Amino acid sequence: MAKKAAFFHTTLATPAPMKAAFHERYPDAELITILEDGVLPEVIANGGLPTPSIVKRIVEYGAIAQEQGAAVFVCICTTLGIAVREAQKAVSIPMLTIDGPMLKQAVQSGERIGMLITFPPTARTSKAAALAFAADCGCEVTVDVIVVDGARDALNAGDKQEHDRLIVEKAKEAAAAYDVLVFAQVTMLDAAEQCGSLSVPVLTSVQSGLEQLAAYFA
Repeated sequence: MAKKAAFFHTTLATPAPMKAAFHERYPDAELITILEDGVLPEVIANGGLPTPSIVKRIVEYGAIAQEQGAAVFVCICTTLGIAVREAQKAVSIPMLTIDGPMLKQAVQSGERIGMLITFPPTARTSKAAALAFAADCGCEVTVDVIVVDGARDALNAGDKQEHDRLIVEKAKEAAAAYDVLVFAQVTMLDAAEQCGSLSVPVLTSVQSGLEQLAAYFA
């Protein structure tokens, strides 16, 4: 029987590319896709923080994934890192975040971290997740969240090129002030590939986030 993973999404923008990336890395594994697009509006209404109801639902989705035979549950939304940590207490299978390895690498790469985001309501929880990994690793870091204005609107309007251009421009402006830049959203991967000439490392979540699953499909 093929081994399974479950990916939890909060936006329609990520299931297709993440499914393709997963099957490219693990062609013999199965993927369960779970989508709830009501999470982000609820986070926005709660001042940028996940509600207890969201944590409860993540627990329920984790239990459903386990019942369907998933070996691991992965949250693709960067807004929910702390919520996933809470949900793990009530679910038997491992509950991971796609950006966990990226954040761990970031806090071990330098004291000054610049975190680029395109969705302002994720600012508080994305920073909290990075600081949680710093605490796990015993690292003292500062994390500055940098909002790329207009990028999300461009992406929602179907202008991926403008979305990427704005991110690259902001990264170039910010690079000198930090030891490492973190591109928080999964949708920022293409923009990161255009930043190879920057003077600091640029970290993204997709490849390292997928690589962490290797132990479950060995």
